Amino acid sequence: MARWVERGGRTGGTAEYHVCAAPISGGERLRALLWERAGAAVLTSATLQACGSFDLFLEESGLDVYGSVRALNLPSPFDHQAQAELHLPRMRSHPRDAEAHTQEVAARLPPLLAAQAGALVLFASARQMHQVEQALPSALRGEVLMQGTVSKRELLERHRVRIDQGQRSVLFGLASLSEGVDLPGAYCTHLIMAKLPFAVPDDPVEQARREWIEAQGRSAFMERSVPEVGIRLAQAVGRLLRTCEDRGRITVLDTRLGSTPWGRRLIAGLPPFRVVRGAEPGQERRVA
Repeated sequence: MARWVERGGRTGGTAEYHVCAAPISGGERLRALLWERAGAAVLTSATLQACGSFDLFLEESGLDVYGSVRALNLPSPFDHQAQAELHLPRMRSHPRDAEAHTQEVAARLPPLLAAQAGALVLFASARQMHQVEQALPSALRGEVLMQGTVSKRELLERHRVRIDQGQRSVLFGLASLSEGVDLPGAYCTHLIMAKLPFAVPDDPVEQARREWIEAQGRSAFMERSVPEVGIRLAQAVGRLLRTCEDRGRITVLDTRLGSTPWGRRLIAGLPPFRVVRGAEPGQERRVA
């Protein structure tokens, strides 16, 4: 159980505090209320796997105790090798150096966006998104549609109208634009991720879960953080190919994806895109 105290408002000059408690996993409750009562169940999603494994999902859902559970990874109808490339530029800055990384992302975006009419740029924080937008050349800034300025529905509609009219349009967005967004064809031919989507562990339940894992001598980073990023990364890259006719490119401006063992684990859990490594556009080296 996770237990914590939240500070509330004030009533009659007296501060209010909320004493809270919650289980760190819903698996036990799901077993009691659902799985033990179901004769059979089929669960489907494009992102049940994390880094190529069903382990996180089975644990979270409480299905890991059943020997009769069958996990099945069905092949995609897309030819990922032919339809898309995953580009991993050689970055000078590390994402932990927020200022330097933001400056480098802003400097790299103009040439990266020069060849595509429709692009989606995803950020891990609103602060970096706004800072990058302000640092862009004025001509490119005028082509950016940034999340938060209008509703998500209107933002996507404006983007589609621009592309339909033969204009260039660049979407700047956060996590909610990395899932449930359908931009087929010319609406998105380049997906750019500024940083790997690690969650900020400020939720008390998540903190307690990680402390529980570490207390057992295990690694919360490898068992929780990396698989969770794997799921978010898979959701994000899924915005690029929406039909069997789509073509495009994914660029990740986070050096950790190609330079760390756990980053390579993330790549292994993605669809089999052609991987391209290199310094600048036009100077990349293709990797099978």
